[in-house]
Amino acid sequence: MSAGKSIRVKCRSVKVEGCVVTELGPKFQVATQFGRLYTASTNDAFLINRLAWTMSDSALSKSVAPAQPEGKLPVYEFDASKSRFAYALNDLRQAVLRPKLIVTLIRNGFLSRYQGTLLGGGWITITTAMTVGGLALLYGKIFNTPLSEYFPYVTVGIVVWGLISSLINDGASVFLAASVIFNQSPVSKSIFALRSVGIAALSFCFKLIVVGIVVYGVGLRPGFADIAAATAGLTIILWTGFWFALGVGTIGAHFRDVGQLTAAVVTFAFFFTPVFWHASRLGPYQFIVTFNPLYHFLNIVRGPLIGGNGVTESFYWAIATAAAVTAFGAIIYGLFARRLCYWT
Repeated sequence: MSAGKSIRVKCRSVKVEGCVVTELGPKFQVATQFGRLYTASTNDAFLINRLAWTMSDSALSKSVAPAQPEGKLPVYEFDASKSRFAYALNDLRQAVLRPKLIVTLIRNGFLSRYQGTLLGGGWITITTAMTVGGLALLYGKIFNTPLSEYFPYVTVGIVVWGLISSLINDGASVFLAASVIFNQSPVSKSIFALRSVGIAALSFCFKLIVVGIVVYGVGLRPGFADIAAATAGLTIILWTGFWFALGVGTIGAHFRDVGQLTAAVVTFAFFFTPVFWHASRLGPYQFIVTFNPLYHFLNIVRGPLIGGNGVTESFYWAIATAAAVTAFGAIIYGLFARRLCYWT
C-alpha cells in the first residue's frame, strides 16, 4: 500500500472483537473472532506487514453502532500515514475521554482483590497498622528514638513507600496483565495505566486512616499549607507513576524479565531509602540519600506532615525526576504503543 492511503472496511458486525487481515490481491478480508469474513475492495494491493496489523487496533477504537441495514454499514478506517506518536496521542485522548470506564475499571480491579472477604479494603488499614506498629516499637528501641517522634516518621514512610513500590511493580507489568482485554476489545491501552495508578491511589486512601490516627495521636497538627504541600507531593508521585507505567510497561510487554527486574530493584532500594531510618545516621555517606530520587519522592509527602528537613530541595529533585520520567514514558509509548497487541 502506498504511503498516505487509508483502508476503509465496511462491516455489518454489531461489535468486532479483533481483526485478522488476509491479503487477497486487489481485495482483503477482515475476520472476526466469531469466524465471520468481510471482504472489501481496494485500488492498491494490500501489503501485509507489521504496521498494517495495527489496523485492527486503530479501527476498533471507534465504537460500532448496532447492525444497520444494507447500504448503511459502519466503516472502519485506518490511516496508514498517521505517525506512531499520533497513534499514541489518540490513544491517550480516547482514554481521558472515558472517565466512567476508568472509574469502573478501578473499582472492579480493587474489589476483585478482596472479593469474598468480610472487611474488604479494611484489611489494608489493618495490615498497615500492624506493620507500622511493629516497626515503630522495635526500631524505636534499636535506634533509641522517642516513640512520639519515630512513630509518625515510620508510619508516613511505610505508607508512602507502599504507594511508590506499588506504582513501580504494577506499572512494569500493566500491559501484560491487561492484554486479554485490549486484544479483544476496542479500548484504549493507556486506560490500563490509569487503572493501575487509580488502584494504587485507592489503596493509599485506606492507609491514610492509619497516618491520620498516628499523626494526630502524637500531637502533630499540620497546617493547611503543610497538607497542601503533601498533596502536591502526592500528585507528583501519581503523575510520575502513570508515565512510568506507559514507558516501562511497554518495554515489559516485550521483555518479560523487566517485571522481575523492577521487583528486585524495589526490594534493594527499600534498604537504601530512609523509610524507617534517618538519613543523618549515614554520616559522611549521606550523599547516597541525596542522589536517591525515591527518597525525595518520599520526603515531599512525609516532610510537610511531620516537619521534616530539606522539603524544598526534595521538591526540586522530584519535579526534575518526574519531568525525566514523563519524557521517557512519552517517547517509549509513542514509538511502540501500536505494537503492544502482538507483543502480548
